[in-house]
Amino acid sequence: MRLSLDKIYSSLFFIICFSLAFIGDKFYAIPNGANIALVLLFPFIINWSQLLNLLNKKLVIWFSAFVFFIFLKSVFLNNFIEDISQIKKLFQVLLLVILSFGLKEKNLSYLKSGIILGTFTACTYSLIKICIIVFQTGVFNFTKGPLINETLPVQRLYLGLLCTFSLIFVFERLLKNQKKHNLFLAVFFVFFVFLIAGRIAIVSVLFIIIYYVFTFLKSYMRYVAVLLILLLTSVVVLTNNNLSQRIFHSDDNFRTSYFEKIEMHEPRFLIWKYSFEILKQTNLITGNGYSKTTEKLVNKYNNIPQQKKKNWFINKEFNTHNQYLDILISQGILAGFLFLIFLTQAFKLAKESHTKLLLLISMLIYMTVYNNFHRLIGVYLFALVLIVILSKDNAKQQ
Repeated sequence: MRLSLDKIYSSLFFIICFSLAFIGDKFYAIPNGANIALVLLFPFIINWSQLLNLLNKKLVIWFSAFVFFIFLKSVFLNNFIEDISQIKKLFQVLLLVILSFGLKEKNLSYLKSGIILGTFTACTYSLIKICIIVFQTGVFNFTKGPLINETLPVQRLYLGLLCTFSLIFVFERLLKNQKKHNLFLAVFFVFFVFLIAGRIAIVSVLFIIIYYVFTFLKSYMRYVAVLLILLLTSVVVLTNNNLSQRIFHSDDNFRTSYFEKIEMHEPRFLIWKYSFEILKQTNLITGNGYSKTTEKLVNKYNNIPQQKKKNWFINKEFNTHNQYLDILISQGILAGFLFLIFLTQAFKLAKESHTKLLLLISMLIYMTVYNNFHRLIGVYLFALVLIVILSKDNAKQQ
């Protein structure tokens, strides 16, 4: 009976991880349903005598301090109701980490396999859709427009992050056991990231490859390998219309300077500009709260001169698109300090393995361009990173 419960518990984590590549903006029924089932099974799975020790890990303590500080501050400043949606997501991370304490060490592979298989399935589905659309239209343009939403089951940025995580897990398996299918998967995920022109994913993938080059190659060979990688990447970017348009906005013939093209075509240029303006006006002791930060940003978007662009920004209610900046503006410098201590503890644990360190760094890179705690898929992926980092400490003995 106990063995069956352990298998069911691990399988539920697998289902959550597999489904992340398909949940999109609204379809959260599967991971949320699995999450509820985990909560119900947890009392029968967990070793209660060890639970206090598991909760006493510094990483868990500091993240809990960060979450409860935001919760208590919102109650004290009377903005809990309007910020409850974001605060719930922070508690969701904490809940998933605690639920992972019920996993056996050997069953951590269920999570990794779920991410790899789910991402591979989503990418394969997208490739089929791309082939159908290209066959029907004769055009392949993955820079912007409806083609992206029609082909990818989840937002491009998050599918790129899933490919990045999958690549890290596949490399981990390659280092343990040289199997052809793992090499195929590694090449496949790298290829797909370039195919969909996922810029931040490309940066992360290059970092991962260069990291392993410096780790396992000796002397001058590592520098030769890195140079070849960068040259090959440059050739691919410059000769591929999708990549050159995404990175250099080469399709814009009206503006001559790259800065002007960035200013015109990159939403984050204006988002970050207005975010820093708000930061200067913010009481950094208390912050503005999540809801008021969004409200202030939307008010700033009224200053955009182009009517169509202004309406788009206002309708989308774009957040700060930088998790660190978001914490500072919405929650203040004390919350930022707690988050920094938490990240320091995460690095101390993560540095013990290539996989943990690369997962953490990849997530931190993504958080420079996106607010992970504002989207449920971001919450699940952030929790996954913490679960893997804590895995040796929080896994039950067999």
